[in-house]
Amino acid sequence: MLTKERGAGTSRWRPFDHRALTGVVAMLACGAVTVLAASDPTRRIIVGVLVLCAELGMLASRQTRPSYSAGFAVAVTIGSGLAAIALSPSGLGEVPALAGVSVLPLCIPAGPARIAAVGTVSIAFGLTIMAVSGSLGGLLAGVGAWFIADRSVAHSALEAERDRAVALLAEVEASRQAQQEAAATEERNRIAREMHDVLAHSLAGLSVHLQAIRAIARRENSPASLTGPLDRAAGLARDGVQEARAAVDALRLPHLRGVDDLKALVGGFPGDADLQVTGHPGRLGPEAGHAVYRAVQEAMTNATRYATGSAIEVRVAWEERALRVAVRDHGLPAGHRPSGVMGSGTGLRSMSERIEAVGGTVDAGPDPSGNGWRIEVRVPVSGAG
Repeated sequence: MLTKERGAGTSRWRPFDHRALTGVVAMLACGAVTVLAASDPTRRIIVGVLVLCAELGMLASRQTRPSYSAGFAVAVTIGSGLAAIALSPSGLGEVPALAGVSVLPLCIPAGPARIAAVGTVSIAFGLTIMAVSGSLGGLLAGVGAWFIADRSVAHSALEAERDRAVALLAEVEASRQAQQEAAATEERNRIAREMHDVLAHSLAGLSVHLQAIRAIARRENSPASLTGPLDRAAGLARDGVQEARAAVDALRLPHLRGVDDLKALVGGFPGDADLQVTGHPGRLGPEAGHAVYRAVQEAMTNATRYATGSAIEVRVAWEERALRVAVRDHGLPAGHRPSGVMGSGTGLRSMSERIEAVGGTVDAGPDPSGNGWRIEVRVPVSGAG
């Protein structure tokens, strides 16, 4: 079965990477300190609720970013952090507030709306710190908040360019490999033509001359000591012609990559990719192995286009009667955007046609876990190798 071609925005749930998990733990730890720093039990309960709202706001914004709903979720985080600062001045309410400030620009499209939102939050943060500290110097905290938001925008732009560079590099590497194979095939064809023109023609001419000499020798009733070697030489010439033609035909066949080449493909991939092989290898024809290799290459390139920045998993499983190869990404990471590198729109169709030509199937669609995209290829094998 083959599903529709992949597009952007396929993944609805974005998993937590190490950096996101570290942020969650840090927010909870700072929230606990802020709750304990409150002056009385009532305030501790209120601050605890505020800390929880701040954490939920960050989590919600991560799943819906970029959008205005994500902006609202971040506003909840910032507002909760500012309220926590006011109720528990000795705590660390600044942490959720500044965390919200750092992601707020990523939730609002560039333009006056973003500038106004960041400016308003920065002023509110500075006024809150001034009120708590009782010093006009607290207004400088607003400048710091603006600086953090600005650095967040710059960092996001840098990540986007890096992801786009990885996607372009993957495209270039695939094109370079195709060009190398085409050049190698052309060179093999040139050598084959040279062999055919020189060796095959020479052997054919030699065979004709030997047959003529053999006919003359028999007509002149030459002894067997002469005709015998001539017969053997003519036979060798005929065999040589056949072998030369077979060698020429073999040279004209293109070099086919196979499953054994997947290690080099994954290892040389410009992004984060991992290969895992299980089972005992079976007998797989050259055409089938080449089709699997091309399917994995296309699937990995698609992942860099639409799940830019995501880790890619390649799983090769040898079974008794089939080879299963699955390529999976983890969806577009939070704060990332698709690379913008567009494919031809026929990648899955071409992949399916190539795999079906060797008796296999392709299944492509959202991963069953609800996170990311998965392409699975299955081709028959003829037993253990």
